[in-house]
Amino acid sequence: MTEYRSRTRPGAEPMTQQPLDLSFTAFHRMNRARYVHYAETFLHNRHDAEEAVDSAFEQLLRSWDKVLLSENPAAYAWAVMRNKVTDHNRARKRRPPLLDDAAFNTVALRDAVDPYGQITESLALMRAMRQLTARQLDIMVMTYLHGLNASEVADALGTTSATVRSTIRHATRRLRDILGDRSMEGR
Repeated sequence: MTEYRSRTRPGAEPMTQQPLDLSFTAFHRMNRARYVHYAETFLHNRHDAEEAVDSAFEQLLRSWDKVLLSENPAAYAWAVMRNKVTDHNRARKRRPPLLDDAAFNTVALRDAVDPYGQITESLALMRAMRQLTARQLDIMVMTYLHGLNASEVADALGTTSATVRSTIRHATRRLRDILGDRSMEGR
């Protein structure tokens, strides 16, 4: 990707083709798929997820110099992407992003001896996750739904692996308080 064309709204001035900063190109290549996967978890639709993520990258491109000068460019970019996912839901007058649909696509369900019981447990867990902080929710989704390790999550969020592991411990404790120990066994 050496050139980038912006999607334009009717009446908007189109961006001309322009060479991209190599750091933006690399950042885009490293993170777009991960961002789309995350967005799809909350938007429940691949097209909407790609649209929200592309909008985030357009915003990042317009302010790339500012992003690079920020204290933590990866964290800055993650915040932009996360806000775009939320905005995308609001613009379509949808309910706040929920994880209920994710309960039907878990490793635990695929391996379950009792699929009905597992769906019930997974739905309770997804609903409890709404009570986590935004950071805890992001880390738990990326770790347990997307299967990323602490290092991969840390790279995406612009933090350290130790912070990710600590956040997982705190989030797990919080979920145990909400659900009781029975639902969090093995996590």
